[in-house]
Amino acid sequence: MPTTRTKTKINDEILLRVEELASKGFNNILISQSLDIGITTLSRNPQLKQSIQRGKLTLSEKITQTVLDSLDEDSSMKQLLVKRLCLFNPIVDIKKPTDAKDALENIGKAIKLYADGKINESQLRSLEATNNSFLKGFDIVEIEARVAALEEAHA
Repeated sequence: MPTTRTKTKINDEILLRVEELASKGFNNILISQSLDIGITTLSRNPQLKQSIQRGKLTLSEKITQTVLDSLDEDSSMKQLLVKRLCLFNPIVDIKKPTDAKDALENIGKAIKLYADGKINESQLRSLEATNNSFLKGFDIVEIEARVAALEEAHA
């Protein structure tokens, strides 16, 4: 008979442990297995997601500093390397679109982040592509609903 997992109680200790494992390079599956937390709990709980992001940011900063320290004093080489490797990946506060307005707002936020220099062009294009896919899906659903309403009106 399969055993059921007990619900994980999120407390400061768990949040710190999740952040620590993420800062050591553990992915969500490894964190889940190490702490016996459901993978869906890790991916859906906002506090755990923030802990993972903080841990990843810590790891990114450590790796970035190590790479930059290992380079010579040529600052242009450092800038090029940082840009090409996307070592500084900010936490982008983009919400999951539930309608076309949300997707358009996300694209606007992404463009602003790019204009402010907080994300690079590759990150901008990824955000745009994702949200444009949502927009196309919303358009198709809306067109199908309109066609169905017209067909029903003429029937």
